[in-house]
Amino acid sequence: MYAAQSTVLGVTIDDKLSFKAHAKAKLKQCWFAWHQITQNSNRFHGLNGSSLRLLFKTIILTKLMYAAPVWMDRNINVFKDFYARVLLKMSGATHYASKQLLSVALYVPPLSISYRMITVKFLAKALTSDHFMQGLILQLEEAKSHRFHHHIDMILKFLAWKAGSSNLARSKIKLISSLEELATYTKEEVNQYEDHIWKCHLSQLDSIPEGLNITLNISNISNTLLLRHSYRATDTKVISLLHGHDLCFPAFKARVTQSCDPNCYHCSTADDNTHRVFCCPLYNCSFRDILLQDGTAGETTGWSILSCDDQETLTAFRSLAQIAIIY
Repeated sequence: MYAAQSTVLGVTIDDKLSFKAHAKAKLKQCWFAWHQITQNSNRFHGLNGSSLRLLFKTIILTKLMYAAPVWMDRNINVFKDFYARVLLKMSGATHYASKQLLSVALYVPPLSISYRMITVKFLAKALTSDHFMQGLILQLEEAKSHRFHHHIDMILKFLAWKAGSSNLARSKIKLISSLEELATYTKEEVNQYEDHIWKCHLSQLDSIPEGLNITLNISNISNTLLLRHSYRATDTKVISLLHGHDLCFPAFKARVTQSCDPNCYHCSTADDNTHRVFCCPLYNCSFRDILLQDGTAGETTGWSILSCDDQETLTAFRSLAQIAIIY
């Protein structure tokens, strides 16, 4: 008799090579670990966003990405709900915030991008390790119908980007002639490539505020918004201001309470987060400079325009202004 499934080097292989059992087991492990990390944290107390992100990437994501090029491709959707819950818990967001916006603010790439990057790094390492691994992958390059042939396309796209070529030129790139380039790639280049494909992914979506400059390095955006030693409540406030679900914005307050005018008193347009932080003429360069000053609410006219009445909101708006002033 043949076994329906078997575990080899920590990966559960089934008779249909679907790896569904392995994906479900990984999902269960991820839920348990995430509960252990966040059980003493809520929207206002506990670990801040930076700490939760660090724990998620070092404890959960490293385990999840183990042998990912083998089993994850057809099982990414298994983790869709888990990833959404992680972003909500990490950010403290409510009211159905945009997952893409949260992933940028938290610097947690979509799972599809993490899978793509781990595949590129694995192939680059395998192609520069020994002749046996080189031979296997070079054979895969010629096997067009192989289930893992799309991995070759991923590494070719990386080589095309590294060479400054367009995606159309990658069909002319051959792995056998690119081994020296792969042997000299650096961690910085891999991070830059991840940033590149993430921005390409975001450019196809309509869920990022128009003022948020994604031409910046995404890690810089996250580090500016969520400071390393900030309080949990402040991080939650930053996220609520970023995606506009905060009662300080009349457009959102009118939608929730139906007790105020949703329009800006100066522009007569909806006073939401994008308008308030990025578009309103009242936010000219002088007021943005005021935002970057260290002060308390009420010291300058700039804060009265922001409707800030506490230090937490002031700090949150200052973080947003550091992003807005650059674009």
